[in-house]
Amino acid sequence: MQLYDYRHELIELLENTSNDQESLKQTLQSLTTVINILNHYEDGTPSPVTKRPKRIPHSENKAKRPTPRIRQASHSSLLTGPAHEVTTSSLSHSVTPEPVTVETGSQKERLAADDLYLVHRKLSGAEINHRYYNEALIHSLHFPVEDGDIVQLDPQQTVRGLPSIRRVTADHLDDYEPEKIKVIEYAELTSVPGSDVLQINSTLKGNSILDEASANTIVVDPFKFPGRNLKAGMVIDYAYFDHGNGLEDAKNGSIRWIHEKQDFDTTKQPAKPKQVKKVAHPRHDYEKKLDYDLKQRIVLVITGDRERSQELKAVVDKHHGLYHALDASMEDKVSSSKMKREIRDADFVVVCIDKIHHRISQLANHHAKRYEKPLAIANTTTNTAVERAIARALNGDPAYAQTSEDLANYEKK
Repeated sequence: MQLYDYRHELIELLENTSNDQESLKQTLQSLTTVINILNHYEDGTPSPVTKRPKRIPHSENKAKRPTPRIRQASHSSLLTGPAHEVTTSSLSHSVTPEPVTVETGSQKERLAADDLYLVHRKLSGAEINHRYYNEALIHSLHFPVEDGDIVQLDPQQTVRGLPSIRRVTADHLDDYEPEKIKVIEYAELTSVPGSDVLQINSTLKGNSILDEASANTIVVDPFKFPGRNLKAGMVIDYAYFDHGNGLEDAKNGSIRWIHEKQDFDTTKQPAKPKQVKKVAHPRHDYEKKLDYDLKQRIVLVITGDRERSQELKAVVDKHHGLYHALDASMEDKVSSSKMKREIRDADFVVVCIDKIHHRISQLANHHAKRYEKPLAIANTTTNTAVERAIARALNGDPAYAQTSEDLANYEKK
């Protein structure tokens, strides 16, 4: 295929271009027109070949100089196709550049640019960016991760060699249909009489398919889960793909998680309370024991009964002590640091446990041991119980009263 030699027209155009701005601008427009014709030509009917335009000398008026026309032979051109003639004046009407379509990446690629990846949740663990995250890693997150979620990974921070999961975003892939996975939470493994297999037939929450009917049971074969050392009494989470077949789908599931033994171990029998030998104390000896002198030392009383505060102060004043009170009626108002300061400044600590949360008494016991402060427990927020607790703390006796009989007898005083 031969190409039309259009160099003569371009040479004439450049020769008739001077160095003033108007001439340079006009020539630039003509060159742009030629490039557009060569790149965006469409097939059409050839038109007659016309003569070349006259050469315009440099001395003539450049503004009135006609734009040269491109003459093409009758043969085909590799760039412009079949021969025909096009003038620059008719370009705006005859040639329209086609819009350029810019190919954009897929939705996954755009998300990956921001370290965002799809979660393929499994019965245990998940696949993210072609890497497997086991259930321990998923379970350690502070937010749930479901199939079809888009999560943001942090490649700079790794956990067990994998990029850490920073958060779950609100994005979703348009063409991804998440798997419907159901989880039976907090199901207790029980033994099957006369067999080595285990089963689950109820949950602690009471909201699963097992709890709908007493006959609903799923058999769990320990040999299918080597290394987990499954035993009756363990509490597990059991996951399965829900295809709408109810219990039949559930039977094809798998163990997702085994909960901590100290939280849900039902196989351990509760320890029997130790029998404390009652020691008879004559009443006058006990009263003599309560005749103590605190010698202006500080007694911190932790109680949830604010109305008894002044009465308890009178008890401490009676034994020449300095009364400090910590109001624990609202658990969220008592911080560990606040309690630490109060106990550190006190000489003796008395905790009235009848109207406070168990966490408060645990914190008090922890800080008292840390700062080696004598601590005693008053079962009730009464003058008698607090007075006896102060005496035990002063004498180094056990934190709890030995018997309730002594307290009952003393309260009749």
